[in-house]
Amino acid sequence: MFSRKNLVVIGIILSSMVYFSGCGQFLNAEVGDKTIAEADENRNEDDIRYEITDIDRNVSEKDAIAISLSNMIEDKDGENGYRYEKGILTLCRGGSYIISGKAQDCRLVISVFDDEIVHLIFDNMELHTDKGPAVYVEQAGKVVITLKENTENTLSDGTEYETATEACLFSNSDLTINGSGRLNVYGYYHDAIRSKDRVKIVDADLYVRSQNDGIRGNDGIVCENSAIWLESRGTGFLTNSEKGYVVISGGSCKVTAGENAIFADQFVSIRNCDSDLYSVHEAVRCSGTKEIEEESEK
Repeated sequence: MFSRKNLVVIGIILSSMVYFSGCGQFLNAEVGDKTIAEADENRNEDDIRYEITDIDRNVSEKDAIAISLSNMIEDKDGENGYRYEKGILTLCRGGSYIISGKAQDCRLVISVFDDEIVHLIFDNMELHTDKGPAVYVEQAGKVVITLKENTENTLSDGTEYETATEACLFSNSDLTINGSGRLNVYGYYHDAIRSKDRVKIVDADLYVRSQNDGIRGNDGIVCENSAIWLESRGTGFLTNSEKGYVVISGGSCKVTAGENAIFADQFVSIRNCDSDLYSVHEAVRCSGTKEIEEESEK
């Protein structure tokens, strides 16, 4: 039998377990519109849940800082939230930025605190870099790219790289692309769009061409009500996590791929989408669950 002392110790341990469990829920709760702790994903091997949040849908230009790529001058102090030096434009503070104009051999780097959100609004911008990603998210809580209405925007890289971040648009954080404009991404070296976390595409018009994979989200890819056209020598949509998923809902999706059109280990869903999937190998490769509406594939 347990002694009174043992029972007291057990009681303290159980109370601590409850306390820390509650703290876990508190730390993952949403806090205003600046949170990056999205409580939007609760998934296991049999259930995929995701949410397109208000942050993912945000297209507001309120309090945005305007930056013209066509008129960049040396600025090392970062007082306005960004620095520019030797062909590198670095955003060093969370917030919203309107990016317009054109620049050759210039790189946009996002390097903010890991709990800050950066909102980029592309306004008829064109950005090319020769040896590395055109847009590189070094650190952030989350990055949202909005394609301003009635605009066409282009990102492209070169055929040689000096870094290991092998994608024209490379992010170390969650990445969302939204808005009613258009974005063209040309990955001439390797991948076109790649995130180490998740990629969400919401109400957007996107054209992607790549030497390797088109859109790669290590933890998952979600596309909602978007028009997406991918041409890649590798895989069109790729997620390489053991619990990775690709969910395409609404809109249209056309993929021409040298390997698979879609690759995900755990889950693939295509619903209410006008889709054309062409690939050299199996169009949809998934060792887990596939939920594909027959009428959506041609």
